[in-house]
Amino acid sequence: MTADPTARPPAGRAAEPAALFAAALQLHRAGRAAEAEAAYRRLLARHPGHADAAFNLANLLRETGRFAAAAAGYRALLQAQPGFLGAAVNLGVTLDLAGDLDGAAAAYRAARTLAPDLALIHQNLGFVLQRQTRYAEAVASFRAALARDPRQLAAQMGLGQCARELGDTATALAAFRAAAALAPDNADARAALSGMLSGLVPGWHLPMLADAARNEAYAAAIAKAVQPGMQVLDIGTGSGLLAMLAARAGAQRVTAVEAHGTIAAVARQIVERNGFADRITVIAKRSTEVAPDELPAPADLVVSEILDAGLTGEGMLPSSRDALRRLAKPGAAMIPARATLMAQLVSLPALRRVHPLKDILGFDLSPFDAFRNSAAHTVVRLDHEQHAPLSEPAAVLAIDFRDPPDWSRPQAMDWTATASAAGAVQAVVLWFELWLDDEIMLSSGPGGTLRHWGQAACWLPADRPVQPGAALPFHVTLGDNYFDFTPA
Repeated sequence: MTADPTARPPAGRAAEPAALFAAALQLHRAGRAAEAEAAYRRLLARHPGHADAAFNLANLLRETGRFAAAAAGYRALLQAQPGFLGAAVNLGVTLDLAGDLDGAAAAYRAARTLAPDLALIHQNLGFVLQRQTRYAEAVASFRAALARDPRQLAAQMGLGQCARELGDTATALAAFRAAAALAPDNADARAALSGMLSGLVPGWHLPMLADAARNEAYAAAIAKAVQPGMQVLDIGTGSGLLAMLAARAGAQRVTAVEAHGTIAAVARQIVERNGFADRITVIAKRSTEVAPDELPAPADLVVSEILDAGLTGEGMLPSSRDALRRLAKPGAAMIPARATLMAQLVSLPALRRVHPLKDILGFDLSPFDAFRNSAAHTVVRLDHEQHAPLSEPAAVLAIDFRDPPDWSRPQAMDWTATASAAGAVQAVVLWFELWLDDEIMLSSGPGGTLRHWGQAACWLPADRPVQPGAALPFHVTLGDNYFDFTPA
């Protein structure tokens, strides 16, 4: 919100006592507010039509926090001289400061009719609309301001903030980038851009890239699988790491698919920076949206790492089914090749307090449990949680990613666990053994070397006491993106 201190009434006003006005203005600029106000009022008592004195008196009243009196002064000026732009703009500023957002918006719109090409008015109106949470209208005002002056940092920031509220990621990113380019040393612009970019990438992505065991295993498996002249498809490329591993191993062409356009653009930069732009093409789509003719040839090898702690939650099954059917050669190799889902009965007393949420420190917080997704697993790390294993780990099922099962319509199976210790079963904890090929295996289970994946806890609705040797049967629902364990 910026006032217009330079605006003057139109030419042709009555002659003014220049010396009196100059003296009052000097007191005003020197910060001697009370004396300046008295000087302006003396002048206006003798010359009621002195517009400059009336304008500066209203400015002084605004600067000293007397918003109602200042607004009355600007309105009187506008009644006498409807084209007085400075009074129109500063009326909006004053009403905004006074908290009258509707009045401020109306004042800025009136000022806009007087000077439609003045970027300041569009910017100030945008800020008022933003505080009213009228984000779409605010975006239009900020765009209008920037069309007239693209170097307005405040308008770029306002545009980015409002676009972010509307979920318009592309516009918000472009605005924050422009703001950071305008003012590289501005901490707010840098923080807004960094926060926007980091929000596009899930929090687990950087720790995943730091997982040396995962990286080395994928590098070894890809180096073994790639043959000269191969066509490779990388699903969910992210940073482009797996695509570059395939290119480095000798693939003729690699098509890397990334659903998020901004991440795909960064992957292209990384590919070019590392010297693989001639062999790796990054497509900003979901793999299921890619047409076969967008690949130079059907893939000989499909690589992917769209896995979560529960194995299939990121869409590995439907993505691999579709890719092998439409985008790959018959019999194409797949990395990872297969996985075994492991399960164990566990007591997790500390986490049980919030699954479901009930009493905390003597307070009933159960209504807050509505925010917990009871149908989803919880990521846990048994190595770091108070827990008691109540059965030995057991293989529940095997999945072959080279011939992925179709669980788009959920399937059912029965599984029975055998207790090995006495206690109260609170969750079935899952992890997986991931076979990248027939020799290289990664385990997300407790005690392993992987830093990225944890384990997945499927919570029982109520504790189930068991004794050693007791059988605990479950109905298991197999979905494309989830597993659900329900006590029989």
